[in-house]
Amino acid sequence: METPADASADASASGSNPIVPTPLERLTEAVDKNPLDFNSWVSLLALVQSEAATPRETVEATYDRFLAEFPLCFGYWNKYAQYEFGLANKLTEDGSGTVATPEEAQTAAREVYERGVVAVKYSVDMWMKYCEFLIHTVHSPIEETRPVLERAVAACGADPLAGPLWELYIQIETVNNDMPRLNQVFKRIMHQPLRNLEEFWEKYNQFVLAQQLNALATPEEQKALTGDGDEIMDEGLLRVKIVNAVEVVKNKTMEDIYRRQAFEAGIDRSYFHVTPVTEAAMQNWHSYLDFEEAAGNNVRCQTLYERCLISCANYEEIWLRYVAWIETVQGFEAADDVFQRAVTIFLKYRASIYLEYASFLEVHEKLQKAQDMYMKVLSDVAPKLAEAFLHYCNFERRRGDVETAKTWYERGMETVENDSEIYAYVSIAYATFLHKNVGDAALARSVFKRAVQKHSGSVLLWLNYIHFEINVGGGSPELVPRVASVYDLALEDSSNLTMDEKNDVWFQYAEFMENHASSVAEVREVRKREMAWKLKNAQSRNRTIKVLGFQSGWDSDIGGYSSNVEPGMKRPRYTAPQTSAVLSTAAVAAATPEAAAATATSAAAAYYQGYQGYGTQAQAYSQADPAAAASQQIYSQAQYASYYQQ
Repeated sequence: METPADASADASASGSNPIVPTPLERLTEAVDKNPLDFNSWVSLLALVQSEAATPRETVEATYDRFLAEFPLCFGYWNKYAQYEFGLANKLTEDGSGTVATPEEAQTAAREVYERGVVAVKYSVDMWMKYCEFLIHTVHSPIEETRPVLERAVAACGADPLAGPLWELYIQIETVNNDMPRLNQVFKRIMHQPLRNLEEFWEKYNQFVLAQQLNALATPEEQKALTGDGDEIMDEGLLRVKIVNAVEVVKNKTMEDIYRRQAFEAGIDRSYFHVTPVTEAAMQNWHSYLDFEEAAGNNVRCQTLYERCLISCANYEEIWLRYVAWIETVQGFEAADDVFQRAVTIFLKYRASIYLEYASFLEVHEKLQKAQDMYMKVLSDVAPKLAEAFLHYCNFERRRGDVETAKTWYERGMETVENDSEIYAYVSIAYATFLHKNVGDAALARSVFKRAVQKHSGSVLLWLNYIHFEINVGGGSPELVPRVASVYDLALEDSSNLTMDEKNDVWFQYAEFMENHASSVAEVREVRKREMAWKLKNAQSRNRTIKVLGFQSGWDSDIGGYSSNVEPGMKRPRYTAPQTSAVLSTAAVAAATPEAAAATATSAAAAYYQGYQGYGTQAQAYSQADPAAAASQQIYSQAQYASYYQQ
């Protein structure tokens, strides 16, 4: 006879107890499931790097995947490079030597830094880490460090925070004892709107006092300063003229600094961070960009856009503004490059940016690339996004391919058939297309009939169906019976409209009969039926509107259905059905691409309230940036709930 102890032992032996995953397995699974889970990435990186037994390939692969998602985290590029450099001191498993030779480790570290300065080209911090590594860690010769410093100051030397970068340049030229070159560096600095420009001015004055005249000005420059009439000039006076000429440049630069001082003070951070950009900071960026665009210095304006995108890389409004500006200034190719950066790196999970890009490409007659963008959204980014289906159908309509458009409308209805509001949205668009563009009212009517049979609880759908029948009927004798039959279907007991919605449909039914019926007897019959329905369902006999309201279409969403509330809340509804606006938006509960695709059909709709076409400014997204630059700080998962709104 089997005892309870024996049964317990058998259960254990059969593996009924769940296997607890290791921390590495748990964290790897977390980032596989949600590539935007920054907390898990930070923990995973710390884990793989802290365990001595972790293979080099595993650490490198983890860093590569992390930085593919968060490329602006300059601190993690630096950690990655330092890890590679440290392999020269790490023993192999058998203890026979180090994992890498010093030369191999240095080369690997430099390769990582090179990748970092490409990914974060306009970051002073990223360039500083690279230059400090070359100068202070591996003590590279001047022939290697100077070209890197030149690239650094070319990329971000005009950043107000680039003072430390120029200081490094001064240090290496001082150590190299190349005074004429150092003099040129000082003169270049006077053109840069640095926050500490006055400090560099003081250093330049001290430099001038300690140098020979030929280090301060070339013979040609000296001749230009003395003038044609003075063949011999006192050296002291010539020094004064040299300094005065540089001071003129410095003073002009200081004027530029003062004009932009308020904007610079409003920038709360110049690096990429996991927390959202504040509303005040975002408005400051827009005002600053307005100022630079009006000033007309295209180089300075582009530099400011790139600075802005470091902290605002996940804000679509900034990318679209940048595209609009750079297309005007530099043309299609430059604007296309900006869009490519947005869709391949920073906003690759955001369906709306792909739709904007497709529209941009279509304007420039790049139809195949535009189609590719639509297919990317519909197959990968957000397969259930209703707006993507409709945008693509309209794309095919504009190309004259009606049959393909019809196929994708049908596919869209099938994809969103379980969501009544979105199904209504797509159905209305499809029926409107068939009626207005194809000229097939019968087929449009069949779409409406199929839709109300599928989702009879959508007042939006019923109102647009009724609106369609009124419009298509004109003044024909069949108008009243045909429209009345739709009202009757909507008001049947089998219809899933709420009592309040049916109350309002009855109200509209009576008003329609008042305006279109050929005899008052027909009007009185409908009102009699309305009162009988109210008596049967314990409704007030007062003829009042409960959930619908007579408001202008300018104030309403699609079909007069307000989308400015969360799902489950009561929405005000209007009587004037329309077919060209948007539906309600759903709150995003998770930051995974899968969740984005699953919720996109309802959530992304609100986006189009702000954007009705390429180049129009929309409201800022309230979202979290997906990286904490140079920081090991852990943030609560709640901060990521609104990340990448679809």
